[in-house]
Amino acid sequence: MRKELEIPVKEKVIRLTSEIVYGQRIEWCSAVYHQMKMSMIAPRQHFPYDPLDEIYPVLVFFCGGGFTEMDRNVWVPELSWYAKHGYAVISVEYSVTARTRFPMQLEDAKAAIRYIRAHAEELHIDSDRIVVMGESAGAYMSGIVALTGNDRTHDVGDNQEYSSAVSGAVCFYCGDGGFEKIDPEIAILPADIEKYPLLSDLIDNDTPSMLLLHGTDDTQVAISHSERMYEALQAHGIRSDLYVFKGAEHADAPFVQTETKEIILNFMNSLWK
Repeated sequence: MRKELEIPVKEKVIRLTSEIVYGQRIEWCSAVYHQMKMSMIAPRQHFPYDPLDEIYPVLVFFCGGGFTEMDRNVWVPELSWYAKHGYAVISVEYSVTARTRFPMQLEDAKAAIRYIRAHAEELHIDSDRIVVMGESAGAYMSGIVALTGNDRTHDVGDNQEYSSAVSGAVCFYCGDGGFEKIDPEIAILPADIEKYPLLSDLIDNDTPSMLLLHGTDDTQVAISHSERMYEALQAHGIRSDLYVFKGAEHADAPFVQTETKEIILNFMNSLWK
């Protein structure tokens, strides 16, 4: 059977670049240099570089793992939806507690954002439109990055001429921090648990917009964490929303449904209006 088709192009071709090195971390008695990497999902660009190509707002993603493990590519299949809908999605590796201690994770995250801004032209991204998103431990990472955007204390390493501030944060089932005091039954705790500050204590009038999502039946991180953050955001007059998913567990299927993704997409798009 032979058929001739003329299919209208409604979607861009999405590609994955999975081995972008944004920095190095010295580990294990200063004997090992560990390359810190990020993966980027974005519409395909011309090669060689064409300055007329479209540039995209950036969604920087941090995966979970209780701060003890992480895989920057684990959510790539779901994140590709946002790339299909107009974002350059960059999933960032950050240090885990087997090798480092807090605030080194925050230093990694901020270094990644500065790298993205420093290489905005070649990545075809809009460095003025960056939002962070994460789930579980990655949600805490997203939250603390957003809340410390104007604090250069943890901006260490390369590209110091660039800011690590972001325009907003999306946090899935986020732990507020101070875990051992608030929720002693939390399932996974980092080794240096006492060092993680309460996000709700960091919220002030300069905090960017935040979107929180949490399940009522979460057995890993109690929904009270997100509720406390939402109350603090509202008390400071920060534009914020909390979506409660009835019956949803930690990292449950409702969080990746199209309806949920559309809520997130609308939130992100509204940041640029």
